[in-house]
Amino acid sequence: MYHTLINISLAAAIALSLCGCNAKKAANIETDTVEYETQTASVYIERPTFSIRKNKDVENKLNKQFDDEINSMLVAFDTTSANAGELLGGNKCVFELHIKEMYNENDFLSILSDTYEYTGGAHGQSVWTAYNIDTLNGNTVLLADLFEKNDYIPILEHLIDTELEKKPDEYGDLWERPKIKDENQKNFYISPDGLTIFYEPYDLSYYARGVVEFTLPNDEIKPIVKEEYKKLFNTEGMNTANN
Repeated sequence: MYHTLINISLAAAIALSLCGCNAKKAANIETDTVEYETQTASVYIERPTFSIRKNKDVENKLNKQFDDEINSMLVAFDTTSANAGELLGGNKCVFELHIKEMYNENDFLSILSDTYEYTGGAHGQSVWTAYNIDTLNGNTVLLADLFEKNDYIPILEHLIDTELEKKPDEYGDLWERPKIKDENQKNFYISPDGLTIFYEPYDLSYYARGVVEFTLPNDEIKPIVKEEYKKLFNTEGMNTANN
């Protein structure tokens, strides 16, 4: 594994789903925290490990995917920080990666990877990456996959407009009305509150505003989704625990 030559502090596993005792969960998730510093960089990572009782092939695929992606990001960051460190006036480059469990039930996982990277300049770069996964077959679920008909986009945009009207104080600083774009096919997550579509910094507002989120309630979403996904938008008896 990468980092064999760097000083790594591997903390005790943080159990995001304790002991895997909840049979309703799609996956049991444990996260090892990895921290290390070099002369030019500071790194903090939450590295997840998935245990999927119903499909070990999906489990292996998912664990390899996250390992490969995290290792690839770290290789790129370590190379950049080694070259940029002397230009930061004594400051260190920074890389942080946090894993957030948003939904974990009904054979479906919705996970957010929240990364922050600073390698110089006025500020760093924050990025959310969403993973929406059917744990029965391992397929990545896109936004379009959730809905029964192709006319879901104007319906979702109308629901977002409704949120704008309901919460003018929260969304009054946006540059434009949000539209469902190609990137939103992946930029969403499911939680007990409903379907959340998000936009990265600078998409709709200034950087310090951060990620802009629109949560569309379960009762508005459930009638238009495919039959197999209706169970994702029912909060009765839901046991998903989020951060």
